[in-house]
Amino acid sequence: MTSALSVLSKVLTAMRSKKESVPQLQDDSIFDWVYSRLVSNSKYRDVILHALGQVILAQSMPSDVDIFGTPANSSSPKRVEQILVLEHGTVMQALADVQLTHEPLDEDQDIKIRYPPFLSFLLDRSRSQDLFIDLNKARDTLQVAPIRWFFDFEGT
Repeated sequence: MTSALSVLSKVLTAMRSKKESVPQLQDDSIFDWVYSRLVSNSKYRDVILHALGQVILAQSMPSDVDIFGTPANSSSPKRVEQILVLEHGTVMQALADVQLTHEPLDEDQDIKIRYPPFLSFLLDRSRSQDLFIDLNKARDTLQVAPIRWFFDFEGT
């Protein structure tokens, strides 16, 4: 399991190579800052943000089984990939790239964020800026997912 220190070390090493300065941060804001840097610099940036949008939505969903055959409140990588129409393994690879989840991550287990307050940070446009997760857009994606899935299923 990767420690918070190794995550911080990875960020600081990347910053030194880009000659960036480290801001003065208080308490938990260091984790928001570290993870925002990791996500911003990841080649999976957009996948991570869309996946986390679905993780946040799943928290308020009922436990009823839906068209995907899983509970609507599930945030497993497999379910998120179905909703976002991503190739198998993409979500797990993206989240592992930034060391954002507890390990090991299984495709059928709910995604558990290593530092849950980071999700609140991502929902605050003034703090997260270009990493902001718009839950209205995430809901739109979730609403059209069954339609896309149905037509993809019918075509096979």
